[in-house]
Amino acid sequence: MKKAIFIIAVLFATASLFAGNKDDKRPVITFEKKTVNIGTFPAEDAIRKCYFVFTNTGNSDLYIHQAFASCGCTVPQIPEGAIKPGASDTIFVTYDGRRKAPGNIRKSISIHNNSKEEMIRLYITGRMLPAKETPVEEIVVDED
Repeated sequence: MKKAIFIIAVLFATASLFAGNKDDKRPVITFEKKTVNIGTFPAEDAIRKCYFVFTNTGNSDLYIHQAFASCGCTVPQIPEGAIKPGASDTIFVTYDGRRKAPGNIRKSISIHNNSKEEMIRLYITGRMLPAKETPVEEIVVDED
């Protein structure tokens, strides 16, 4: 009985060692920043662009499969192909607030990839000011 328990314990220990080695061979995506502030801007200039720089700090090729934004006003562009270990790349994001109400902005972008952390969420923050009001000229109608 003691021998069977010992063999089972050795099997579990061996299995956990192999599982640990598997993770060591996976890519790791490391972002310089996970939140980018696009600043304060007027509604008349509501299209803003920003980017997120990342590095593959793992031991195998990194692939970004998809990127989803929290709404249609935010469009991410992901790199295609493999990002080699030690290499860096960029995810570009365009925010279009032309049809949005002024105020604070907090949009998320979900990045799906093959790293240890299979889904990473990035954020864009900022503040859009109201549009400048143009004075309405008073129209005078002559009644002759």
